[in-house]
Amino acid sequence: MTSAASIKPYLNQAYLLGLLMMAVGLTLSPFLMGMSQFWLVLVWAVDGFCTKTINSKLTRFWQNKAAVLLVAFYLMHVVGLLWTSDFQYAMKDLRVKLPILIMPIVLSGMEPLDRKRFDFVMLIYVLSVFIATLFSSVSYWRHDYEDVREISHFISHIRFCLNIVFSMAVVGYYFVSRKAPWWSKTIQIMLLLWFAYQIFIFESLSGYVVMVAVVVVSAVYAFLRWKQGRGWRITVVAFAAVVLLVGVVVLVRQIKPLMKVETVDFSTLDPTTAQGNPYWHDTVCNPIEDGKYVGLYYCQQEMKEAWSQRSSLPFDGETLSGENLEATIARYLTSKDLRKDAEGVAALTDEDIHNIEQGVANYNNWKHPGLRARLSATLFEYNLYRKFNNPNGGSLSQRIEFTRASFHIIRQHPWFGVGTGDVPQAFSQAYDEIQSPLKEEFRFRAHNQYLAITVAFGLVGLALFLIVLLYPYCSRKKHRTYLYTVFFCIMLLSMFPEDTLETQAGASLFAFFECFLLFAWTKD
Repeated sequence: MTSAASIKPYLNQAYLLGLLMMAVGLTLSPFLMGMSQFWLVLVWAVDGFCTKTINSKLTRFWQNKAAVLLVAFYLMHVVGLLWTSDFQYAMKDLRVKLPILIMPIVLSGMEPLDRKRFDFVMLIYVLSVFIATLFSSVSYWRHDYEDVREISHFISHIRFCLNIVFSMAVVGYYFVSRKAPWWSKTIQIMLLLWFAYQIFIFESLSGYVVMVAVVVVSAVYAFLRWKQGRGWRITVVAFAAVVLLVGVVVLVRQIKPLMKVETVDFSTLDPTTAQGNPYWHDTVCNPIEDGKYVGLYYCQQEMKEAWSQRSSLPFDGETLSGENLEATIARYLTSKDLRKDAEGVAALTDEDIHNIEQGVANYNNWKHPGLRARLSATLFEYNLYRKFNNPNGGSLSQRIEFTRASFHIIRQHPWFGVGTGDVPQAFSQAYDEIQSPLKEEFRFRAHNQYLAITVAFGLVGLALFLIVLLYPYCSRKKHRTYLYTVFFCIMLLSMFPEDTLETQAGASLFAFFECFLLFAWTKD
């Protein structure tokens, strides 16, 4: 046996180890996420030079148009340095997106995995996501958080939700396509239910939307590809119709109570509190919390005095998370159907006081989290923005301001954008120019990947980005496997409410599975 042949099995094992490290790191360890990329580069180089196949690896990469496009997308960020003034941010951006350079070159150049090894990587990935959800669930059950997003311990909750939804698709794929004993099928069903429960407790609207989209895409894919029999097609259509119907019914049942405002005869409102102080009743521009008017039965003097006896935080100050304390108290009392006076504050438990101090504004949303809580918070944020032009602290309303600022920048730099590193500066200036009511601490970037690319590289950069996304799926029929189809749809949707590629977790998720599902395995 030659020297090259003797070392090849060890290099294959090292390559598999690098893939497994990335699969684990995506949800459990940002350090492992980064380390695995350098490990894969090292294995690729050693394999190429020791087996004298470096030229063939580079040739395979160069002949793979999808891989070349991905690298070209990264190199566009390098070219964007030519019209950049903030090189510190530019270097950070290039470092974050480094997986988009590494993964195409390495995975397109290495030999594809057989089915057994491919399945093993996917198994470890799903297992890692499951372990990460255990950490989140323990924090959730212990109520060891002030904001439900904090229960995602390793990466941002939005990126974590994307991993959870994709894991659901992976489990569903193996449930349908692989024969297994009954106990294995039972575990797979339990995993599907467990992951669906995780999306529920995270209260992520984008997570809900992506999960529903995956169900629909799976049904359409099954209808078109898996079977040709009439009975199968009827079953798939019926299943999809039932899922959509149930989804619509649940959504209506959740939204309907939130849209119904209590009927109030303003002429019969009590004029004074139990202590004889006058109430202030806002009957004009009154915000609504859970169908109740926040501005009714409002006595600021009594609330302030009663609050000072229950908490050390100043009534006219802010919560520990930065929200207006008086407004938070008023909303919380309203959600518990208590009046905004001394008796109302006195009726709060110590747990309620702690919640308010931490910035919790709605008792029901805290006590019963889930889809209804998320919709309730979103509706309140939108009404506050519409009536008072106050987007601060609201996920939806802030995104409206992010979008306004993005289009303002794009109009000023339509073709080639502001460059790789000048995005923060451009947004800071844009918020001032459009006179945005956003506070300084809420003035973020686009939170939309398509707008983020257009801001940085203009319409030319957006065109290249869309080609990078769409070409692999549209160019070759063999790329339209179920797993890649689902992942492709997850990425496309996730980039509307989030700038997915602007963080290490998002860029690594996209680069790894984009390349792994296209280049690293063969259909056998």
